[in-house]
Amino acid sequence: MIKKINTKLLILICSFILIFLVTENKIIANTLPPDQTSVELQVTNNGMPVIHTSYSAMNIDHAYQEIKSGDISQKARSSAAWILASQNTNSVTNNGVITLSNGQKIGQGITHTDEEMSSIISGLINVDNLSLISEINQSNTTVPFLNPEHVIYKFTNSKGLAKANIMKGYTLILDNNNNFVKLTKIQKSSEKVVIDLVNVDNKIKFTADDKLSALVSNFGQYVVGTNQRFSFNLAINKNMWQQSGNINLVLPPKSNLSFDSIEVLKNSDAATVVTNPALDDTMVFNSSEPVIAANITLNPTQSDILLRVTVHVNLEGNNVSTNKPIHTSLQAVSVNKDGSSSIASTPNLIIAGINFAMTQKNATEFAEGGKFILAKTNGSAYEVYGKNKKWNKFDNLDTAQASDPLILEGGNRYILGSDKPQKIPFSVLRFNFNEKENQKINNSLIQILGLAQGDNYFLYRIDTDNSLSDSNKIFNFSIFSRSYFSANNSLMVDNSLNNPSNSLIGLAGQIPDYSPGINEYSNLTLDGSKQESRLLQMYIIVGISVFGLIILAVVVFFIKYRRL
Repeated sequence: MIKKINTKLLILICSFILIFLVTENKIIANTLPPDQTSVELQVTNNGMPVIHTSYSAMNIDHAYQEIKSGDISQKARSSAAWILASQNTNSVTNNGVITLSNGQKIGQGITHTDEEMSSIISGLINVDNLSLISEINQSNTTVPFLNPEHVIYKFTNSKGLAKANIMKGYTLILDNNNNFVKLTKIQKSSEKVVIDLVNVDNKIKFTADDKLSALVSNFGQYVVGTNQRFSFNLAINKNMWQQSGNINLVLPPKSNLSFDSIEVLKNSDAATVVTNPALDDTMVFNSSEPVIAANITLNPTQSDILLRVTVHVNLEGNNVSTNKPIHTSLQAVSVNKDGSSSIASTPNLIIAGINFAMTQKNATEFAEGGKFILAKTNGSAYEVYGKNKKWNKFDNLDTAQASDPLILEGGNRYILGSDKPQKIPFSVLRFNFNEKENQKINNSLIQILGLAQGDNYFLYRIDTDNSLSDSNKIFNFSIFSRSYFSANNSLMVDNSLNNPSNSLIGLAGQIPDYSPGINEYSNLTLDGSKQESRLLQMYIIVGISVFGLIILAVVVFFIKYRRL
């Protein structure tokens, strides 16, 4: 009886404590001092959330205002940090002025604009990290950002988010090693600071062309077709010429992205562009070093610069022809006068696709011999993919068949934009590999890669007469790709390759390269029969039964353990 009372009393006390803590947290959150702000930090890497990473904030408003106004204290100007910064910048120490590598100066009586201050703060950090700024600021106190769900953890959550209460004013965001990440001004009662680690300097910035808007996925990525060209607008701030002499467009080693062209849309007198004449897909993919696609020389200007950069997916190399989505991007890298560099990156472009298996007799047997054309709806018309590697528009599908469309047959992997299909490779690593059996099953398979995101695609069967109804000749499907983090914070991908809407059941396990949740197949019936619903029910029942047995075993084990 006493045990029961003590247990109930303990639960009651814990409940009161929990209610008190929650209420206390709400009071603290809602009653911040007037000089503080609740800040939510979101950190990504080219759109991908940066998780389990630590960041902190350092308020430098005092130093910012003194440097901007040119009213720097005598104590700071005579400090060891000031002398060291003068030496590191080769400044004349007896005149009390520090000259940064880009020509900007700080000292008593030298005033600056807010636009100038951004590069000055960055330049000072490059000189001696945070020593002089801390000296002028009279403080180097940092505030850690905390996990919103678990405030005892000093790192970002699974969405790349973290929170902190920060003093208002100009603030440095620092990483776990106190390296400078971003300068921001905190001024509202609550704010959100967004940081993309490969797009930190907003003086150079890529934005996607309007044509890509229908292809956007989550995390700021785009599911694109491998037979298309894509354009990005590159905006360069009018003050960038003072910070940098030029900007290079750079492709990564063995890139699955290739450069086509660049043109100046706005303020052409401020930018001189030279492209790499040796550039081609083979050279780009075979390079083990980053490849400069173009160089942009910046001239003095009073206006912003806008350029359009056009690229396409590089079909060289085997990794494009795999059934695993790839993503890649192009970077604009500035060569700054102070020896540093600024980087802007295009959003990641993702390649996706879909697999089909031809079947018959309620999807209990593989089938062969089906021939199809690849098409999509466009309003009341159709677009059919042709041997010319383009989508050709038609009013009806009968006309399309006489227009030299690409004909899809079993045993092939079709990559949009390629000159010819590839044979589906054997899965030789399987423990029960049998070449003859592998080839026979492959003859029932059709793989398509490089389709842009959309839910208006279909295969249209052409190897039969018109006696079949449209419902037995048209096979609708969607192309998509979405990234997410699993419960253990592993990056996962849900796409039309691993999660088709009409998944093949039962026979799928016999397909050599089938892998549950990774590489799956959509049913493509040749005799109009449907998959047996009883088969699906059987899988569900078996799954539930197995799960029930596991739970029962755990319960029995727990009871026996308690008795011991």
